Amino acid sequence: MSRVLLLADEGLDFQSRRANQSLFRDLGSGHAIRSHAVGIGGESISRNLRLLRDIRTNPADVIHATGLTALSLAAVAHSGPIVFSFVRFPTRPNVRWLNAVMSYRDVQVICPTSTMRKFCVTRGVPIERCHLIRPGVEFGRINRRRDAKFRLSLGFAESDYVFLLPGESTAAAGHASAVWTNSILNELDPKYKILAWGRGDKVDQLHRFSGRQHHGNQLAIAERRLGRPIEFEELLPAADAVLITATGPVSTLPIAVCMAAGLPIVSTVTHEVAELLEDRHTALMAPKSSPRAISQRIMDLQADKDVQWAISDMAKTEAFEYFAHSRFMNQYRVVFRQVLAGEKISVPEASPGAGARFHGLG
Repeated sequence: MSRVLLLADEGLDFQSRRANQSLFRDLGSGHAIRSHAVGIGGESISRNLRLLRDIRTNPADVIHATGLTALSLAAVAHSGPIVFSFVRFPTRPNVRWLNAVMSYRDVQVICPTSTMRKFCVTRGVPIERCHLIRPGVEFGRINRRRDAKFRLSLGFAESDYVFLLPGESTAAAGHASAVWTNSILNELDPKYKILAWGRGDKVDQLHRFSGRQHHGNQLAIAERRLGRPIEFEELLPAADAVLITATGPVSTLPIAVCMAAGLPIVSTVTHEVAELLEDRHTALMAPKSSPRAISQRIMDLQADKDVQWAISDMAKTEAFEYFAHSRFMNQYRVVFRQVLAGEKISVPEASPGAGARFHGLG
């Protein structure tokens, strides 16, 4: 029975939180797993010191650290192998710190996208210690059936056309651009509305920006409107389509969830998004991130029902083929088995099929 310790920074995003929940719940009966949150900030020092003593008193065979604070604590407390994941896309100083830790600890890095893996490797992380494991979608959480009562509770009429903004509202997600785009569409037809989850450090800014537009009732922030926490997948029955306005690195799990729901997607192009979506194959993609260009692609989507069906169906096919939770867990189980055995890490790839364009991207 191997002893596995999951350490994670406080305040994880959706993608990192789900990964940790899955590891704790589904890694397997051959592991004794415990989990701790690592505090961030001066007020957490005493708690982290107690955690440090606990790790030394009750050592683990391997630590999975999520976030740089968790990695720092793991490196100080533990001389054995560490599996590490970033919480968000790293900066150059983040990778320099990672390289410093890797110089005296056995750290295996797990990246959720090829883009992140390439960024790390080109900045000094040994490629043989940097691996790709794409997020896993828990398909059982997805209910695509349209829910008129739920839509009404969010302030949407039956005749409204609702765009869901995937994931948290962050600078990279560019959700304000989605509101701007929707304002352009509202000049043609007031039926277009926007649904945001209500998490992320730019939610307040998004709310203020929407209020300054001519169409101030176009945005619903779900958790604020409902007055309670809600899981991201619960928003799917309220949406008619998905609008991705990312301008930088965003988490890919929310996008994969939307793909699995079979919702038509209109998107901007970034390196991370392009790993999941392809124009006129799984989405309609705007060549520029300007609201006017995005609104034109939305009008293209509205004008062609066959395209709507085709891209939604293929997105759903590729999500089930390449973002299955079972694949995600199997890859992690292999990594942990190899780490514990002291073997070279080799992550098994998914077999190419209908979504064969993913094959070889790692």
